[in-house]
Amino acid sequence: MSWRLRRSQGRERGEINILAAGMVPALIIAIGLVVDGGGRLHAQDEAEYAADQAARAAAQQIRIDRAQRGLPPEVDPNRAAQAAAETLGVLGVQGGVTGVDGATVTVGTEVTYRTTFLTLIGISSLTVSADAEARAVRGIGQEES
Repeated sequence: MSWRLRRSQGRERGEINILAAGMVPALIIAIGLVVDGGGRLHAQDEAEYAADQAARAAAQQIRIDRAQRGLPPEVDPNRAAQAAAETLGVLGVQGGVTGVDGATVTVGTEVTYRTTFLTLIGISSLTVSADAEARAVRGIGQEES
């Protein structure tokens, strides 16, 4: 099925296929899902990486007084929060320490991806989050402190 368009002078004629006209928005949405879906996955990877790195940095902030006495490691909450904030700041990711329990630190992050194509249908950003946990131990292979 097609429509024929004619100018009043009759010099130019053109056709537009209704199926083709309907397919253009669907194609743009499909491309948007692929491009912006990939961007969301990249943002998720970024959030997970940042959470992992910040948790590792925070878990290294043990209480020195306990270590000097030979006691099992225990994370200093204030120093852990500061180390996590510095790491996340360098990576340009929002988040921080969400919990400290003895030698275990939990960090949460959040990354927002600004969409490219999905803004055409009203979705301007996608926000993802990740959590990571790290534990301070006495040495390599010594999981239990």
